[in-house]
Amino acid sequence: MDDLIKEFLVESIENLDRLDSELVKLETDPSSQELLSSIFRTIHTIKGSCGFLGFSKLEKVAHVGESLLSRLRDGKLSLSPEFTTGLLAMVDAIRVMLGEIQTTEVDGNETYPELIETLTKLQTRARSQLPKRPPRCLAQRKHQKNGMPTARKKTL
Repeated sequence: MDDLIKEFLVESIENLDRLDSELVKLETDPSSQELLSSIFRTIHTIKGSCGFLGFSKLEKVAHVGESLLSRLRDGKLSLSPEFTTGLLAMVDAIRVMLGEIQTTEVDGNETYPELIETLTKLQTRARSQLPKRPPRCLAQRKHQKNGMPTARKKTL
């Protein structure tokens, strides 16, 4: 195995171990720009190295994860359990592919189409698609005149 690939594997595995810890911390502090930036850089580095080394399947998985992380980091999306689950699945897939590279020197046969689709769908959710405040109920509306609240009669 080429020394460059060995170094890539060692660094990627170490970075993913740190990333796992950071994802757990991010769940308790979802707005942490420091954690989001660190997680983004880890995936960005893996993706870039894959492109250079020719691991296209791994690059595609890392790319879609990087895009999701970019939207989270930029505040276009807010972290939720659904996002965390998707990101953890991405990390698991990357680990499997790294294992394949370690044993066969290729990134495996699996292309993870369901994972890529899930991460793509998550990144296209805009903040405006998050749940909004429900409309006021009819009981509140009928106690208004010209848009202004009116006194309610108490009934006993």
